[in-house]
Amino acid sequence: MTGPVFITLGGKERRLRYDINAAAEMEELMGGKSLLYVLGSPMAAGFSAIRVLLWGGLKHADKGLTLQRVGLLMQEYMEAGGNLGELAERIGEALKNSKIIGESDAGEEPAEETDAGNG
Repeated sequence: MTGPVFITLGGKERRLRYDINAAAEMEELMGGKSLLYVLGSPMAAGFSAIRVLLWGGLKHADKGLTLQRVGLLMQEYMEAGGNLGELAERIGEALKNSKIIGESDAGEEPAEETDAGNG
């Protein structure tokens, strides 16, 4: 699926949007680690990486947004029943839709189709 990705944080629906400048800033904040490396295993990357990735996707709408504020939004999200895995999934979807990291599923065939009719 392509198109905008939205997530409700702090009682407000927010669009996750990424561009080259956001990607470069996020990589700098993560000590030079590439987005592809972090996206390969966002849960292993930890809270700080997910917070940076979320910040990168939200900063287009709030130029003064801080990492600390994003951390508070994440905390509220989780206290409201969300979890880190869901958050990472939405971030990954928005990054893929942005086309700045390429399309990871291009050229791959879904595994489900190979077993069709074998039920």
